[in-house]
Amino acid sequence: MKIEKTTGVTFTKLQKFSERVATIMLLASLLVSCSQSQTAENTPPEAPPASAQVVLKTQTGHFVLAEKAEVKSEYIAQTNMTVPPDLAPQNKWVMFEGPTLENELIAYRFYLDSRHRSDIFGKKTNTLVMDTVGWVYHEIMDWGSDILKVGESLGIGSPAIWYRDSLYTLSDCAEKTVEVVQGAGQTVSVRFTFKDLKLGDETRTIIQLWSLSTGRPHSKVELSVAEGQLPAGAAFATGIVKHLPEAESGTEGGKFYLFSWGEQSFHHQNLGMGIVADTKYQPVVRENPLSHLVVFENSLAGVAYEFAAAWEQDVMGVKSPEAFKEILLK
Repeated sequence: MKIEKTTGVTFTKLQKFSERVATIMLLASLLVSCSQSQTAENTPPEAPPASAQVVLKTQTGHFVLAEKAEVKSEYIAQTNMTVPPDLAPQNKWVMFEGPTLENELIAYRFYLDSRHRSDIFGKKTNTLVMDTVGWVYHEIMDWGSDILKVGESLGIGSPAIWYRDSLYTLSDCAEKTVEVVQGAGQTVSVRFTFKDLKLGDETRTIIQLWSLSTGRPHSKVELSVAEGQLPAGAAFATGIVKHLPEAESGTEGGKFYLFSWGEQSFHHQNLGMGIVADTKYQPVVRENPLSHLVVFENSLAGVAYEFAAAWEQDVMGVKSPEAFKEILLK
């Protein structure tokens, strides 16, 4: 009997002790949770991972014109380089023939040879891929494709100068350098310097800062003149290739815009291309056989503009000129 009584008392004490322990553990858990909640509120969120990048790679050896189409060594990333004066179109010494800027929506490249024209890679994925893509990019792949035929036109947003009723691209210069200013992050950028660019009987050193940020398909071009301004009567210019005979232009909310939409991609699919700039630069549309040309008549010291594109198969899902115009003016 004593044993049974003692056992009963012991069981009751153990039960009460267990209940107290459970209560203490619950209170401790609530305190920890509250502390973590307060810490989370007071701690700034971690920066999102880089979602834009610059791809600028060359082969390890020197450029040899006679071997321009050969891949003779591995490609290595470059951050600052002087462009070989004899660098020719369709070369494979530079990966993609020039620096490429990519975000989660689109990618653009500038040919690094004397053409200095811009091109478009349409993307079917939000993942950054251009650092892994090889030379097979003219066919539509799982990631996307090269989607624009540029030729001798201004491609999309290529910089130019209008002087004495003639259009000069940034081609004939004494020396051309390229520098990766910001290679990865939310905004990436590249700087080109064109030393002693020829404009008729004049020369000027022109600087182009080219950038791309996340969240929009808009690439920004900022043009300036080192230590001075353009010759009197000259103006910076740009445009889009005239694959379609007509382009819509106008002003809205202090912005000038020009764009075309229709079956004009390399694969004969719908593609929108456009230019946007502040009206303070006094943009004027001029006739040109190859491009829908925009001349910024108030730009002696410099100009800033954006270009943007959307392809019917890309991740943005644009399917009409109205939808493209809406994106362009955002």
